[in-house]
Amino acid sequence: MKNWITWVILSAALVACGDKKEESVKVDSDKPNLTGTPDVGKVEQVEVKTTGTGLTPSAAVSEALKSAVMQVNGTAVDASSASVNISAKATAQLDVQSKNGSDSVKATEVVNSQAFAESVVTQSNGVVSTFKVDKLTPPKSNGGVYVVDITAKIAKFKAPADAGKIKIVVAPIKSTQQSFNIGGRNVPAHEVLEPIRQQIIESLTKTGRFTVLDRDFDSDIESELMMIGSGQTSQNDLAKLNQALSADVIWVGAVNSLSYDRMARQLKTSDRELVSYSGKWSITQRLVNLTTRQVMLSDTFKGDFPTVSPTTLGASINEKTSVANVQVEVVKKATESIMQKTFPISVVSLDGEAVVLSQGEGAVVEGGQYKLVKLGKEMKDPQTGQSLGNIETECCEVIVNRVTEKMSYGQLINVKVKLEGIEPGVLQLRGKVQAKPAEPSPQAAATGDKPKAKSSAPAEKTSAPVAAEKPKDKDW
Repeated sequence: MKNWITWVILSAALVACGDKKEESVKVDSDKPNLTGTPDVGKVEQVEVKTTGTGLTPSAAVSEALKSAVMQVNGTAVDASSASVNISAKATAQLDVQSKNGSDSVKATEVVNSQAFAESVVTQSNGVVSTFKVDKLTPPKSNGGVYVVDITAKIAKFKAPADAGKIKIVVAPIKSTQQSFNIGGRNVPAHEVLEPIRQQIIESLTKTGRFTVLDRDFDSDIESELMMIGSGQTSQNDLAKLNQALSADVIWVGAVNSLSYDRMARQLKTSDRELVSYSGKWSITQRLVNLTTRQVMLSDTFKGDFPTVSPTTLGASINEKTSVANVQVEVVKKATESIMQKTFPISVVSLDGEAVVLSQGEGAVVEGGQYKLVKLGKEMKDPQTGQSLGNIETECCEVIVNRVTEKMSYGQLINVKVKLEGIEPGVLQLRGKVQAKPAEPSPQAAATGDKPKAKSSAPAEKTSAPVAAEKPKDKDW
């Protein structure tokens, strides 16, 4: 009796072990993520049930498989492609063995066999991972059709998580001019404008807030996709076809003006020239909703080229540096405007007065001092019902001491509100704080003494030469 009880207990224990479900692994949100593999999407298997009809068993099975592939991967799949005709070889013998379906008993026997299912899976080269005929219904009368119900697992491409972000295309910048006058030389427009476009693509990509779509290397991408479509790769890769993303918004830019003029006059009393340089630039950007064509954002950026006063000392400019400075300024202003409109910089972590900001490179600079506001109640227009934004209360300032690609770190100063209990995102950045001149100490103010100026670092060198004295009127 005692041995029998022991045997029952052991049996129950073994059954419990066998039925024990795998415990889910708890993830501590405070611990770093050490498995940050880039998400480029993957091919997964999707189970689907479909029905096909045909004059023969083979035609019915082929139609059912075609329907399964198109149901999983979309109706955009070409009906003549290999991905929807994977059963042609596997079902060829079916019609032979069943005498084109006239022997319905044999047809049912073949399609229900393990060998037939394995043949379909093998010859699909990865498109189908499992296959089963649930039911084969013969024609009810002469000239009727076979009806087949199947269950299959079909390869499907799962898009990366980034595909859920706002998808943006940066279009080439437009200009009515073929070239620009830069210091007396005509520089081709694409040499000036294309670097701006490429830098905006790079800048928006680094923010991590957009899925930036490529439109420059279409031919190279199509070449790779053709390899898949022609069967040179595993047919499991067929699920990658027809997966291109379309844009949600398009960035467009246009040059209003851009010229850096060289002006020269010959002196009357000598063979020398009086040379000077000056110029302006103006570029407009727009963010357009692709579907509705609504203009979501429109800005015009303006600036001046360094002015070189009239001189006879052989003044010259550095054309590449002058253009590069404009390019950098346009990219900086464009990115800041887009991010402020779509994703304002916010405090995502607050530990005392140490903070982490939601954006990094391209959004803030190391050593920069910025104003922060605390968001309050949302206000709505009583006439339209549209949101007017949130009430903002001056909070503090933040000095950025470290910048990474997607985040930045800083220290709060001049805090005017209570920081306890503030949730991530409630504190938002509102522009850079301009440096204020040092105020005199109380003692200096009492005595009337002016504060001594601190020694400053040497002034940055500029490409513009120092202007010489203007010539006298008699030289003209």
